[in-house]
Amino acid sequence: MNYLLLDGAQIDGLLARLYSLEETPVVYLLYQQTAYEALADVGAVLIALNPNSELAQVFDQEWRTSAGIWLESDDEPEALVEHLRSLVHARVDGAVTVLLRYYDPRITPLWLGSMQPEQRDTVLGPVSRIRLPDETGGEQLFQREISPHSVARYTDTPWLRLTQAQLEHMNQAKQACFDQRLLTHLQRYYPECMDGLDAPQQQQWAAQCRKSAAHYGYSSAANVIRWACLCAELGNDFPQAPEHAAYRQLLEQRGQLPAQRLDNLITELHRQLLRADKESVA
Repeated sequence: MNYLLLDGAQIDGLLARLYSLEETPVVYLLYQQTAYEALADVGAVLIALNPNSELAQVFDQEWRTSAGIWLESDDEPEALVEHLRSLVHARVDGAVTVLLRYYDPRITPLWLGSMQPEQRDTVLGPVSRIRLPDETGGEQLFQREISPHSVARYTDTPWLRLTQAQLEHMNQAKQACFDQRLLTHLQRYYPECMDGLDAPQQQQWAAQCRKSAAHYGYSSAANVIRWACLCAELGNDFPQAPEHAAYRQLLEQRGQLPAQRLDNLITELHRQLLRADKESVA
């Protein structure tokens, strides 16, 4: 049977969207019945899939490359859900537990591809096949090679362990994917800031922008992209240039969340641009 495992953190209003696409969808929220139940709405959601449905078309057009995976299983749905639920977290460095967004199609191949076949079969459990997009727009497959298979069960202490090498590999690749997304955004809305830069220089610009954002407390994709827009408008030396004193004051304000300070920065930018337009007209 075919299923979609979708990322609630990547798709706005995911449950409402599913109910608009399917008449009587049966959905399973993986974070339910776990220690992370409060995050269930932004966790992974499993739904059975008819390959010829409108849902399948939307997945292929909107979510396939960034917000979910297509998987197949011959087991009962309850066994599949139980196993997938057991993978939502993993152990690293002994007793440290981390959430694992293995259903992000940019992370899935990095995670599964680094495993030996026996380990991959254990992780797949009742999942017989995962279909993922490749870099050319085609398809790559991860398949279970052995049968019978085992079904793991969720416990508050993860059974799955990630090595430091696996974490570093996934993080580096995830950053590279984000940097490319950032550059695509800038090339569309701020092409002039990329003028004269070759591919390595553009990658360096994106990495430096990401590090600058992190220094001021911005790490989410949305906030880093907003920070990058400020850098594109104000120059690579933002916010350290002498003329950026007003922005530095906003960044140093206490009693506000980082996102609020970012809103204030953008408001100040708009104010200065408006003032410059008025002065040019005068």
